[in-house]
Amino acid sequence: MQRTTKPAGDDKSVIVGLWVLLVANEGQLTSTASARVPMMARTGDDQTYLLAFKNMPSARKFLKQTELDGAEPRMVVKGNKTTILQIARGAGAVGILIDYDPITQRYGAATELS
Repeated sequence: MQRTTKPAGDDKSVIVGLWVLLVANEGQLTSTASARVPMMARTGDDQTYLLAFKNMPSARKFLKQTELDGAEPRMVVKGNKTTILQIARGAGAVGILIDYDPITQRYGAATELS
């Protein structure tokens, strides 16, 4: 029997496998005020980026450093990738900042939304 669908691990999107931080929407990014949305960041050039982390410890470190209440790390997988990218694009995000450190204000990498 020949396989007709790709296994979940075959998704080559940069964001799959990264961790995002879900925060309260407060009616800003989706029509459902109680929805949780991925956290965005504004840069010095006034552009918006989706914050993402390579692993759970990096995401938790960011949460501890920022003392952000109610945020929840969530891995991006094939099943939630489209929704996360739609919300990011709707917020005007131009890319993804990976492993942003709020203390040094540096990040490990930056990439376009895929």
